[in-house]
Amino acid sequence: MMRSTFKVLFYVNASKEKNGIVPIMGRVTINGSVAQFSCKRTIAKELWDVKGNRAKGKSKEAREINLALDNIKAQIIKHYQRLSDREAYVTAEMVRNAYQGIGTEYETLLGAFDKDNATFKKRVGTDRVIATYMSRVRARNHVAAFIKANYKRNDMSMIELTPDFIKEFAVFLATDRGLQNGSIWANCMWLKGVVMRAHYNGLMPRNPFAQFHISPNVKEREFLTEDELKAVMTHDFTDSKLAYIR
Repeated sequence: MMRSTFKVLFYVNASKEKNGIVPIMGRVTINGSVAQFSCKRTIAKELWDVKGNRAKGKSKEAREINLALDNIKAQIIKHYQRLSDREAYVTAEMVRNAYQGIGTEYETLLGAFDKDNATFKKRVGTDRVIATYMSRVRARNHVAAFIKANYKRNDMSMIELTPDFIKEFAVFLATDRGLQNGSIWANCMWLKGVVMRAHYNGLMPRNPFAQFHISPNVKEREFLTEDELKAVMTHDFTDSKLAYIR
């Protein structure tokens, strides 16, 4: 049986140079078949390492570009492995199209989130409240910011999700967003629910978050003391709403 030759490399398109800036391209090669694609990144021509197929140096720009390219390569490898397990013959174009989401049956994570939220919004005022809907919208925006920060992309296919995605998302909420554990739990549960429903509806072959568990760890509220109760009862509120709540 002939061994498959699979390779991913990056290069710059010098013919598209503008003011010293060139677009970064990718190329997939499998057994002689070739497919090219745009990495949707640009770089100063002098910063590109032609032999190394990546940015030169350790500047912030170089590190960000190389991280983005590493992520692209990792995703392409995942698609190649998935196609190889499913198909008898895999071409470079098939892998490129799978990476770009062309001709695949799987929708994107944010696309699924938006559809879920739109369905939920229709029920607001009937058996759902606007506050819960806004909580779902915030969770969706947190996921979008996480994908942008960690994957340098605007969205990703549902099939690309791994158990580590939601774990890293929880860390992102704590470190980059500064959320407390109860809020982290709520956002992760909204995300987990969207993926669970997508799997249930046949939009993805597995639920990568099925084994993920996180405790809300909400601090138990203490009782008011007698003195505190008296203070609340006798306080003269200038705000009529607060007086009504009291």
